Amino acid sequence: MTILSIAIAAGLLLTLIIAGTCYYRLYTLRKFQTVKIADLQNQLAILSAGAVGSDERIIRFEQTLSKLKEHQNIMDIGLSPQPSYDHAIRLAKKGVSVNQLIDNCNLSDEEAHLIDRIHGGKQHASHQDLH
Repeated sequence: MTILSIAIAAGLLLTLIIAGTCYYRLYTLRKFQTVKIADLQNQLAILSAGAVGSDERIIRFEQTLSKLKEHQNIMDIGLSPQPSYDHAIRLAKKGVSVNQLIDNCNLSDEEAHLIDRIHGGKQHASHQDLH
C-alpha cells in the first residue's frame, strides 16, 4: 500500500505543480492583457480628443472662410470695373481711335488720349521716323 500511497502522492504533487504553473501563466497573461487594454483605451481617448479638436478647427475655418467670402462680395459690389490698360495699349498700338479706346476699355477721355499719345500706332511711327 505504501507504493500505492507514494504513487498517489506523487500524482497529486505533479497535478498541483501543473495546476500552479497553469495558474501562474494565466495570471501573467491576464496582467499583460489588462495593461494592453488600458493602453488601448488611453490611445482611443487621445484619438477621440484629437478628432473633437479637429472638428472644432474645421468649423472655425469654415466660419472664417464664409466671412471672407462675404467681405469679398461686399468689396466687389462697391468697386466699379477698372479700365484694362493692357488691352487699351494693345489696341492703341494697332491704331484704334481714342473714342474706341473709351468705349471698349472703359477709359476716361484723358486716359484714352494719354494712352494714344504714348502707345498710338500713328504717333509711334512718326517718332521712329525722327530718330
